[in-house]
Amino acid sequence: MESNAAPHEPPPRPPDPAAANGEDTDSGPGRALTLHLLRMLETRMDAAGIALTTEVQTFGTRIQLKMLAGAAFFLAIWGGIVLLAIALPEAYRVPVLAAVVVAFVIAAIWALVVANRRVATTEVGSMRWFLDGLKQDIEVLSRSLHRRAEPPPAPHPESMQ
Repeated sequence: MESNAAPHEPPPRPPDPAAANGEDTDSGPGRALTLHLLRMLETRMDAAGIALTTEVQTFGTRIQLKMLAGAAFFLAIWGGIVLLAIALPEAYRVPVLAAVVVAFVIAAIWALVVANRRVATTEVGSMRWFLDGLKQDIEVLSRSLHRRAEPPPAPHPESMQ
């Protein structure tokens, strides 16, 4: 009465349907890290969309303000020329047109100051915000992948004699 199967072998398992469909059934740390990286990439792509939209809007605003500054500067120069050409009574000619030119110069300076203040923004949605977040993600990833060197085993006291 000999049996061909050894008594200590487990019966064969049926094939896993997930593995048959080509799906990965590994649930180890590699898969967890891959899923985390995928979620991190999705989050960064969403953040990139927000940052790009904000940068386009900020760029448009800066262009508009710089155009306003240029127009005000042009009008200030034009006002200076008109200052020389307009015929006002002698007593009012220079002070009235000088006030107009000064008003345009003040408007130009204000527009340039506001435009320059908007250049270096770090608020949520800016490109600086996006790049800082991406840098932090890469730093966390590199720290998690860095394996610390195990200390060498301590010598036995017997071998020191």
